[in-house]
Amino acid sequence: MPTKPAAAERSSGQIRSVQALRAIAALFVVGFHSTVLCHDKFAPDAPLWMNGNSGVDLFFVISGFIMAISSRRLLEKAHGWRTFMVLRLVRIVPMYWLATATKLIAVTALPTLALRFYPTDWNTVASFIFVPSRDGVGVIRPVIDVGWTLSFEMLFYLAFASALFFLVKPLLVVGPTMAALAMLSLARTSDPLAIETLASPIVLEFVFGVIIAQAFLGGWLQRLSSPWMIAVTVAGLLGLALLPTGDNWDRVAVWGLGAAAALTGAILTERWLDRVLPRHVVRIGEASYSLYLTHGFVLPVVGLVIAKSGLKGHALEGALIASCLLASTFVALVAYRLVEVPVTEWLRLLVGDRRRTSLVVPQAAI
Repeated sequence: MPTKPAAAERSSGQIRSVQALRAIAALFVVGFHSTVLCHDKFAPDAPLWMNGNSGVDLFFVISGFIMAISSRRLLEKAHGWRTFMVLRLVRIVPMYWLATATKLIAVTALPTLALRFYPTDWNTVASFIFVPSRDGVGVIRPVIDVGWTLSFEMLFYLAFASALFFLVKPLLVVGPTMAALAMLSLARTSDPLAIETLASPIVLEFVFGVIIAQAFLGGWLQRLSSPWMIAVTVAGLLGLALLPTGDNWDRVAVWGLGAAAALTGAILTERWLDRVLPRHVVRIGEASYSLYLTHGFVLPVVGLVIAKSGLKGHALEGALIASCLLASTFVALVAYRLVEVPVTEWLRLLVGDRRRTSLVVPQAAI
């Protein structure tokens, strides 16, 4: 018999399987950066787990899905676009600005903790306003390395808000806009302007998520509902974890479609997964944004501790990666409870929105 907290979660309408996928996406990214730390600081011959980057693709597909699901009530409101953007900024900006400011302060105080950190004045300003820019050595990256994905998120939000402004279905604006940007990437030069990097095939992954949401809300996707659809989720996740790919169209074809398959299978098996998903996995999914932003602070500290452990070889590599995953998760859960939730809910109350920070749908839709 489930405990009262678990029962309350299951009756809330929360899509817990999607939260679990968010946890996997964030842990994939942490796993990749853990192998980078191992390679750069301890074992130059150790392989990099490049497939950990596919967590970003999973995040993008989930983002498209969540925006279409959570904003459906705004579709027919005259100022729905404004409400959407305010809530998105409330959700994204505070934690990102806090993380960016914290890194600037920390690196100023302890520069030896930073890897590949060369900010300029414009690079710093651009990082805070989600505009791609080059750092001091010419690399296009923000102060927080993972912040490059938030530039794409903001681009997607603007396209989504435009649909709400014109009172049309989001897919009618998001689809053509993202397709046009993907096609523009074919005309990019070998040394593009930083802003040109937003013209990338990866933006199509947001469209995948919106399409899945439209099919879900329309009711016809549920006709495929079956416990056997969990195999689709597993196949999608295995593709993300194991299949190699590049950084352009092949990435979208392999990791983007793999992420779409994982999400589709998950929502179609929600009623079965809901019974078996550990509560802690869902909690990590809820804290995935904090995990995504804070793990860059945790990994160097873990590296310093492991360096003093006396471990060598594969034992060091295994201990380092496991410690990075565990420590990053712990810090993220603390940051989520003590910082992200209070700040987000306070700001939502300030702007007149009283919903909790969770992904919910009508029970009848699951």
